[in-house]
Amino acid sequence: MAAQTTYSIRQGKAYAGLIYAQAPHDIVSRAVETAAGIGFGVAVTRGTDPDKQVVPAASADFLGITIRSLEKEGGDAGAIRWNVKETAGIMRVGYIWAVCPTGCVPGNAVKYTDGTGVLDSGAAGASETQLNGATWETTAAAGELAVIRIQTSAVTAGS
Repeated sequence: MAAQTTYSIRQGKAYAGLIYAQAPHDIVSRAVETAAGIGFGVAVTRGTDPDKQVVPAASADFLGITIRSLEKEGGDAGAIRWNVKETAGIMRVGYIWAVCPTGCVPGNAVKYTDGTGVLDSGAAGASETQLNGATWETTAAAGELAVIRIQTSAVTAGS
């Protein structure tokens, strides 16, 4: 791995999966079960072994949102994710940065696409699940980063 030798004059405001603010949060860790790995800032559910593994979120058993790991920084673009069998950090309560594909404003509902865990704003449609107890907290244009607030570890996935 090569060392970074140049820096942009304007760094990005955040990256998907970064923890936002110094608010209380609840983070657990689980092994990634999916061969393709799991990206940062996506919803996950319990895997085959519900006590130890996670997979990209399905329509039930929402566990939390993957947090970004500093140990992954500086790797090649294909390595910026949690790989199979790695221990991923999962936020169950707190504030976290995520990409909002369609854009959002504070107070918008949070949903995710079943099977990929990709988060978005609005009401859930076909092959999507609503996260009851989570809201978008900042404004973002389509495809930009915004902050999600997960208000309780008892968040339920509802369709």
